[in-house]
Amino acid sequence: MKIGFTADSSSGLKYAPFKTKALITKTTIHFGNEELVDGVDITADEFYEKLEKTDIIPTTSAPLLGEVLTQVETLKEMGYTDVIHFPISTNLSAYGKNLKELIDPHIEGIHFHVCDTYSATLMQGYLVKIAEHLADLGKNVLEIKEIIGKIRTQMNAYFIVDDLRYLIKNGRLSSFSGTIGILAKVKPILTLNSEGRITTKEKIRTHQKAVSRMFELIVDETKDVKNADFIVLHTGRLEDAIKLSQKIKEEISCANNVLVSTITPTVGAHIGSKILGVGYIIKDGFEDVFKSFELL
Repeated sequence: MKIGFTADSSSGLKYAPFKTKALITKTTIHFGNEELVDGVDITADEFYEKLEKTDIIPTTSAPLLGEVLTQVETLKEMGYTDVIHFPISTNLSAYGKNLKELIDPHIEGIHFHVCDTYSATLMQGYLVKIAEHLADLGKNVLEIKEIIGKIRTQMNAYFIVDDLRYLIKNGRLSSFSGTIGILAKVKPILTLNSEGRITTKEKIRTHQKAVSRMFELIVDETKDVKNADFIVLHTGRLEDAIKLSQKIKEEISCANNVLVSTITPTVGAHIGSKILGVGYIIKDGFEDVFKSFELL
């Protein structure tokens, strides 16, 4: 058994501060009548600059079935017997839900599997990196999916949004009540719950207070943890992200790797610019998995 991996643009792997062999299916971003392929026609920096100069709220379209098939065939030609696809949480985008059923009739000589990440951004991409490591350790498909499923329950992420119009317009935050005028006066801390849905954790009045509160949350939730990796994510807030990553390194004793990465435009189209967030992956209980795991 030789296992290959694929993921969609939402995984942030194109901008990851580590290498991966996974093939990435591209997402198309629509600015009105203008169509741009994430990572091909526009980079993250270009996207967020463009976003801040327009009143248009962009939309996205899921990777095409034909592109997924092409990648599967590519991996087949490379000698892989199995492919595991890691989509964005199927409760944020439904394209991964029936993907196996759609792909299977069109392939022969290779097995296609889907592992719902219940995640997004580089938190999603991090799971792909672990899966590759598990394959290197000789784990089979069922073992990889089982371990990933367990590690996924030890992950959490928060992010602070400046402008909720994007999430509300795209239906990703239907639970947040209030008018746009009221929403403009708060900087909510949002999270991805265990079902991979965006929910509101707390509503804070200012951005700086929200950052301080977000830090308090991750400190409290990891206070009894021995080892964890942290990922600081941003859209157009690199200096703030670096500052937050340094604070994590200095003040959270369980922090091993602390990564900083931009949020891919595929996700940014739905949450807007000037986002700052942080996620963590608790490694306790998986010492055998992480013993030789390196984020290079």
